Amino acid sequence: MHRVVIVDDEEQAIKDLAGLIKLYCPGLELVATATSSDEAMEVIYREQPEIVFLDIQIDAKSGIELLQEMDQVNFEVVFVTAHQHYAIDALRLSAVDYLLKPVEVDLLLNSVSRVSEKLKQSNLKSNLDTLIHNLSDTNICKKKLVLSTMEMVHLVELNDIVWCKSETNYTKFKVVEQGNIIISKTLKEYAEQLSSFGFLRIHRSYLINLKHLVGFDKREGGSVVMSDGEKLPVAIRKRDEFMKIFEQWK
Repeated sequence: MHRVVIVDDEEQAIKDLAGLIKLYCPGLELVATATSSDEAMEVIYREQPEIVFLDIQIDAKSGIELLQEMDQVNFEVVFVTAHQHYAIDALRLSAVDYLLKPVEVDLLLNSVSRVSEKLKQSNLKSNLDTLIHNLSDTNICKKKLVLSTMEMVHLVELNDIVWCKSETNYTKFKVVEQGNIIISKTLKEYAEQLSSFGFLRIHRSYLINLKHLVGFDKREGGSVVMSDGEKLPVAIRKRDEFMKIFEQWK
């Protein structure tokens, strides 16, 4: 059983989430709730939860500011927000879980499953540090992506990713000065995460960083030339979309 705390300044939101946890999450034990940042700090220190469902905006303080003020964050966080636009890109890049209000059961179960796995890996400090960096840095090139393997956690600047390749249920990242990093997530997941940051899916097997695009080879159906010298195929169904972007980019 994982000990859980819910922090939200809306009583109804707490009741709704608590009800879902009770009905659908037998592996979670709700030990306390809080409706203000001060109360949250006290409750978390007292109860020592493993998971905190944290409203991204509590009273006048954000949930992220609350975490920054804590001496030690030794629990996993699932941010909860009613605003789809609020920091969603930063949350995705930073490998931090989040839920949109009203919380849907399937998404809650998926989140709980991911968080349970993260508790075994102890990557929270890296993920939160990256989130804070991504929220504070307005320069897209300086934003970072958390890439976690069995051996270590890589914090990679988006600008250093050259391309990504699908390898069944894994994704291979080609990173400047780091070589290849293989992650146990699908390319589809990363295509969705990175589409707002200048990355383009050119093929079912390839996602490229347009900043590292150096040319287009028209021969044999067409392929892109990347800054590392690699030539990657452009799928026929993706060619029109790619050419429109290429004309703007070059």
